[in-house]
Amino acid sequence: MFGLKDIFTTINVLGGVVAICLCIEGEPYWAGVSIMIGYAVGDTMDGWVARKLNSANEFGSEYDTIADHNAHIIAPAAVVYTVYRDVGLLPAPWDQVLAMALAGSIIVAASVRHARNIVRPVSYKGIWAGLPRSVLGFLAIAYVNSTLAPHLLGGWWLGVGFIAFISFSTLTYWPFGNHHLARRMRGAAWFGITVTFGGTVAAAVLAPTFLFDVFLFFMVGYSLTSWMLLTRAELKEFRELVRTTVSAKV
Repeated sequence: MFGLKDIFTTINVLGGVVAICLCIEGEPYWAGVSIMIGYAVGDTMDGWVARKLNSANEFGSEYDTIADHNAHIIAPAAVVYTVYRDVGLLPAPWDQVLAMALAGSIIVAASVRHARNIVRPVSYKGIWAGLPRSVLGFLAIAYVNSTLAPHLLGGWWLGVGFIAFISFSTLTYWPFGNHHLARRMRGAAWFGITVTFGGTVAAAVLAPTFLFDVFLFFMVGYSLTSWMLLTRAELKEFRELVRTTVSAKV
């Protein structure tokens, strides 16, 4: 069952593993970098390789799902914990409790979403229901590693609300456009992906201190605007699908 495509999935897994180990060593910045490298080298390639070699199978699909949960949810939660454990918002041991709560909100929300999507899936081409799992993790690591975080209004407390909000968002049925759009807007989606990758790589090379500020900008931009790729008819059909799905008996 294990093929070339799954080697790339394994790279994604290892990106998350290395990130968790770096968090243990107190290096949340490099942990975030490890997650991003695992995604860029592994997660973006496994599906492409599977299609090119006509080797897609159920094993690869399940393995990819588990890999994403590890690299894009558990590892980012570890990054959030590592940062908030040390920023000193609350006296000990409540600072650690807060850090655990924030990390837990990410893992619990994404895990519940995964179970819900198996039992009561909402499948509409071009639309993800709720904030995508990977975007949740990327927003989390980008915010806590950004240079802006401690200087925004509310400082690190703003991040507490932000992480709680994005965790909640992944449990909603809000529409988020994706690259599987079947119309001319598919080109716009791929343009956005290309700009995001290009801008992030440029920041990593030219201004690594601000890498996560740039990445946060792109992730927030996607979260706020992706629905604009959808027509009114698509949004109406999607909402009707959600209504019928949610009201159906399990």
